[in-house]
Amino acid sequence: MKLFEYQAKELLKEYGIPVPESELAHNQGEAVAAFRRMPHPVVLKSQVLAGGRGKAGGILAASNEEEVTEAFGKIMNLEIGGERPSCVLVEVSVPHETEIYLSITLDRGARAFVVISSKAGGVDVESLKGRVIQKISNKGITKGEAQSVAMKLHLSGEERERFSRIVANLERLAREKECELAEINPLAFTKRGGLTALDAKVILDDNALFRHPEFSKLHPEDEFEGEASRQGFAFVRLEGNIGVVGNGAGLVLSTLDLVADAGGNPACFLDLGGGAQRERVEAAVNLVNKLPNANRILVNIFGGITRTTDVAEGIKSVIEQGVMKPIYARISGAEEREAREILAKTPVHLHPSPSEAVEAAVRSQ
Repeated sequence: MKLFEYQAKELLKEYGIPVPESELAHNQGEAVAAFRRMPHPVVLKSQVLAGGRGKAGGILAASNEEEVTEAFGKIMNLEIGGERPSCVLVEVSVPHETEIYLSITLDRGARAFVVISSKAGGVDVESLKGRVIQKISNKGITKGEAQSVAMKLHLSGEERERFSRIVANLERLAREKECELAEINPLAFTKRGGLTALDAKVILDDNALFRHPEFSKLHPEDEFEGEASRQGFAFVRLEGNIGVVGNGAGLVLSTLDLVADAGGNPACFLDLGGGAQRERVEAAVNLVNKLPNANRILVNIFGGITRTTDVAEGIKSVIEQGVMKPIYARISGAEEREAREILAKTPVHLHPSPSEAVEAAVRSQ
C-alpha cells in the first residue's frame, strides 16, 4: 500500500526525521488560510500516488495569496498518471544548498533491508553510478553501518552524525512498520546546517497490514473488498462490467483471460476457494450482484471438493431474493446433472464449456 506524501511525512516525524512545516488543504480557502499561518514563500504539492509530480506541473511555488489561489486551482485540475488529487499539501519552502537521495528498501533475495543513497537527490537514482548500497544486518542497522553510508558519501563532522541518525531512524521506521520502501528524495542540507526531508515515499507491505491497525484509516476500505475479506473470499475489484466468479485461483485467472480474449472486460476476480457450501456461494453471488459496474455475472465452476449442487442452490437462492443481473454459467463436475436440474427453471444461462459461457456473456453486451 502506497502512502500519500503527507502520510509518509507524518511517519517520518514520528521517527524523529525533520520535515518542513505543512498543512493539508481541500479547497482554496483552506490553502489561503494555511499560507497566512506560514513563513513565505510556500510550495503547493499535488497529493497523488503517481510519480513525476514536479515535471508534470503538480508542484508550484507561491509567494502571495493570489499565487496560492491560482496554483491550487491548477493543481486540483491536473491529472498525473491517471490520478486527480483530492487535496493539496501547502508546505514552507526550505532554502537549501545540497541534496541527498536516501532510501531503505527490501532485498527479497537476501530477506533483509538495504540502504541506498546518493549525493544527487531529486533525480532517478537508479541511473546514477555513484550511488551507495549498504547491506543491513537482520537484527537492525548498527551505528557502524549507518556511519559507513555517511563516510561513503564523504560526509564529515556534524553532517555525518546528523545523516547517520536519519539513516538509523529511517531503517527503524521501515523495519517496525514493515515497509517495502521508505524513501526520502531529496533529503536537503539546509543553509543553517540542518537536514530536512523535502519529499517522502513509503510503501507498506500489504501482507503485514493486519499487524498494523494504525494504518486502517489511511485509505478508506473499499466496501466490496472489505465484505469479501470478512467472508473469506479472494476478491479483486476491476474496472470492467462482467463479474467473474469461480473456484480456484487458476480457474478464475484463466477465465479472466478468456473474457479479455473474447473482447470483454472483467468487473472483478472472485475465488470461492475449495469446498464452498451453499451459504458461501450465495454470499459471493450477492456481492457481485451489488457491484455497480457489473451488469452481468459469469460463473465458472468445476466441481470436485466443491459440490456443484451447493453452487446451484446458492445461485438459486440469490435469484429468489429479487432483482438479479443476468448470469452466464458453466458448472461441471461432481453432481453436475443435479445442479443443472436445480437451475433449469431459473433465468441462468447454462453452457457446457467455459469458452461458450464467456462468449455468451461478452456477446450480450
